This record gives sequence, structure tokens and C-alpha cells, in this order.
Amino acid sequence: MSARFTVAVVTLASIVAAAAGADEASPLDLEGVAGPRVLPSTAAPLVASPALRLVWMDPTGVGVGVEAVARDETRSLLRKMGATVSWRRGDTRELALPGEVRVILLDRTADNSGKPVLGATPPRFDVAPFVWVHVPNVRAVIGLDPRGSAFAMPPPASRALAIALGRVVAHELVHALAPSVPHGTGLMSASLTYRQLTAPSIPVETEVGLAVQAALRGDPLGPRPDTGVLASATAPDGLVR
Repeated sequence: MSARFTVAVVTLASIVAAAAGADEASPLDLEGVAGPRVLPSTAAPLVASPALRLVWMDPTGVGVGVEAVARDETRSLLRKMGATVSWRRGDTRELALPGEVRVILLDRTADNSGKPVLGATPPRFDVAPFVWVHVPNVRAVIGLDPRGSAFAMPPPASRALAIALGRVVAHELVHALAPSVPHGTGLMSASLTYRQLTAPSIPVETEVGLAVQAALRGDPLGPRPDTGVLASATAPDGLVR
């Protein structure tokens, strides 16, 4: 892998503590509170390794009970794009490690112009790359109570939440790996619907897979959007939820 990442000296525990007091902030402001912070550096842009190493970070336990199925769904979607994926569970006290992409589950809501944000990818990475997933919003858009334990859900509801989370994670990882890929259809729709999140499968455009494969090979990456990328959601009837 050609890119070098600076190891952060801030633990995720302190990051989440800062984020907890910023519930009213715009999702575009979240990079400063929910992402690792370091002094200015010359860190290179993200170039994915042939084997994509993902870290599941769930500091508040909001994903407990759905983790395994959610990770499998993400792995399956990325496999369709040509990526070989490995997962490990991260610890809130650990530092960001080179060559890994962290998936950070947040137990908080966020919105963008009135639309609930399901996930977000920051506009730049000073250290190892990461994405956010707003679990309460994912729960709400598939018709579940935004709060509560997955263990208290009936098995079909728990599985539906896991599948939806896995798809949101995959969506955001595409943005992290291949920032020049625009929103399109299927998995990369700008607004993921109830149907897309709960259907037996979700399509992935051929161009998306090719872009991810190029990133995995270490090909030069396209420009990253200055404002970061958000995945929002719409209700089955097309109304914003």
C-alpha cells in the first residue's frame, strides 16, 4: 500500500464524548467532533489496499445485536465490487491504525436540509479514513423506533435493521474509497428509500465496482468533494422522514 497515514493520538472515547454535546450541529460540522484529530500533517490521500480492512467502532453499543449480519451485508456488497474485505471490532481506547477504514456508529440523529442523514463521509482525512453511520435515522427510515435495543426487537425487525445498516455502511465506504463516484442509482442513490434498504437485494452499478477496483489497485483517485458526502433517506411514499 503506497499511502502513509499519521497515527492519531486521540482515542475514540474522547471523540464520542465531544460529539455527544453537539446534537444540533449540521452533519457537515461533524468531522470536527466525531472524527480523529491531529496536528496539521502531510498525510497522503486515501489509497485502499488490495484487501480492504474495516474496523467496526460502536462506542455506545447502538449496534449490539445486529453487528454480524450488518457486517456480512457490507462484505457481500463490496465483494460484488471486487473488494476482499476483512472486519475486526475496534476498541474505543485504541489509536487509528494505518491501512484501515473505520466504521463509526453514532447513537445520534443528523439532518441535511430537512432530510435525515443515514451516513456521512468527511471531505478529507488527516489520519486513517473513517465513515459515520447515524443509527437512529436508519432505524426510523425502515419504520422502527429510533431508540431501543435490537435484542428487544422481533427477529425479522432485527435482521431488517442489520441489512439496512450494512447497506448504508457500503454506500459510505464507496465514497471513502472512490470519492469521485457521484450519487447514482441502487446502492449509490443520493436518497436511500425504505424499499432499497429492506429489499432482498440492492443493485450496484457496474461503474461503481470499476471505480472501487481502481482504488484497490492504487490508481490515482479523483477529487474529493469539498463538503463531504451524505446519504439521506426518503420514506416509501416519497415524503421526507
